[in-house]
Amino acid sequence: MSGPGEAGGVPGYLLWRVANMWQKRMRAVLAPFGVTPVQYLLLAALAEALETGDGAVKQSALSRATGADAMMTSQVLRALEKAGLVVRTAHEGDGRAVAVTLAEAGLDLVARTAGPVAAADAAFHAPLGADAPAFADALRLLTGVRPRRRVKAISG
Repeated sequence: MSGPGEAGGVPGYLLWRVANMWQKRMRAVLAPFGVTPVQYLLLAALAEALETGDGAVKQSALSRATGADAMMTSQVLRALEKAGLVVRTAHEGDGRAVAVTLAEAGLDLVARTAGPVAAADAAFHAPLGADAPAFADALRLLTGVRPRRRVKAISG
């Protein structure tokens, strides 16, 4: 088995390195907008959920949809609320739940950042060329989500 410092590395280490490189790129793109990649992830996912849903989104549902830790989601949403980007209220149908919606400033921020984020993401993954969809499907498979296309298993 090769270690982190060796040329090939183990898949988990390579995934960690790529994730760090991608996050660094996203931090650079998002810095002028005053948000972190995690904040953007939650804002963009909230915007998507609000477009396809019927009103405020439960904080717990947003956490599950993004795969983010529930406590971290709560802390980040609290910070976004203080920044005037989201509004958190008691959920009408579930007194124990917190409902989250985008404030006008949050809607505006998501609209302004979507293009630069998509462009940076596309540029980051450009070296994959025609293999980018298969790479995305392999990552989906690792998260437990059924890929859109068949992913070839590699036998060793």
